Amino acid sequence: MITDIEQARKNVDTDPTEAQKKAGNYKKGHIRVRGFSISIENPKGSYRKGTDPSGQEWKTMMHNDYGYFTKTVGKDGDAIDVFLGDNPETGKIFAIDQNCGGKFDETKVMLGFDNESDAKGAYLSNYQENWNGFSHITEVDEETFRKWLYDGHRQRKPFY
Repeated sequence: MITDIEQARKNVDTDPTEAQKKAGNYKKGHIRVRGFSISIENPKGSYRKGTDPSGQEWKTMMHNDYGYFTKTVGKDGDAIDVFLGDNPETGKIFAIDQNCGGKFDETKVMLGFDNESDAKGAYLSNYQENWNGFSHITEVDEETFRKWLYDGHRQRKPFY
């Protein structure tokens, strides 16, 4: 599994243009974890960058592989995002409800973490120091998570 992730990291275009990011048409890494198909957009050690709604540019180093579950749709209309921990095949799964402007934005998934503290710490480490989007974290068993992930309607509300 580690070899698959390492290879997937090498396949990612870590410097796509804004137009490529918006269209999603740049090279990504692809892996399967626990039967889930995941595309890696930002490998561990790369930089994720963009512009916030107020026009302020931001850039943050990724401490975890970051991507999305293919064939899913989250509240924002994009696929459901995932951060990978050190134990993606055996670690726990956590759902983090994220706020933007004081309102529910979307749910991010932390896959492969040993405990809630590690998952929350990893989530926060992948954002700028002053990030205040964290709302709530929920540990979830794999069966419940799988049903939620592919439901199509539940993702529109906070997981919590």
